[in-house]
Amino acid sequence: MLKVEYKKINYDGLKLARERKLLEHNSAYELLNKMLGEHFNIYNPEILKTHNGKPYINVPNVHFSISHTNELVVCAISNHPVGIDAERLTRRTDVRIDSFAKRYFTENERKLLESASDKRMAFYKIWCGKEATIKKLGGTISYLKKIDTTMENFQYIYMDDYIICIKI
Repeated sequence: MLKVEYKKINYDGLKLARERKLLEHNSAYELLNKMLGEHFNIYNPEILKTHNGKPYINVPNVHFSISHTNELVVCAISNHPVGIDAERLTRRTDVRIDSFAKRYFTENERKLLESASDKRMAFYKIWCGKEATIKKLGGTISYLKKIDTTMENFQYIYMDDYIICIKI
């Protein structure tokens, strides 16, 4: 079983980045609590964290992942480990994309990026895949270079100017 939900939020004039991030964080956990109640009859669970900071609840066969970015929060729940990431599609320049790719992408990913007809979309698919995989595994940013998304399967949701990636 896999359930994914997302919710657009409004910053309502919040100017400070930390205030916007806090709103996103709180909204993501509200969405998680709603989904856990609806699908698993679990209400207000204690959220624990692994040594790497991955949030979890101490209930067998109940897994979740959340992500938030620029007025969007997403949540995936499952009876198997799952990872989710969301990114707003911005107008990154080729120079910035190439810089990120050199630093974080595998050789296979760089080749895929170079041959892509839409370099920006290819970049975001790879980046979201890496983030979703890290969230599923409970890893840290140091895992980025170790993950080769060309060897993995992902589900993608495209919405307005966002991309959502689910790793199951």
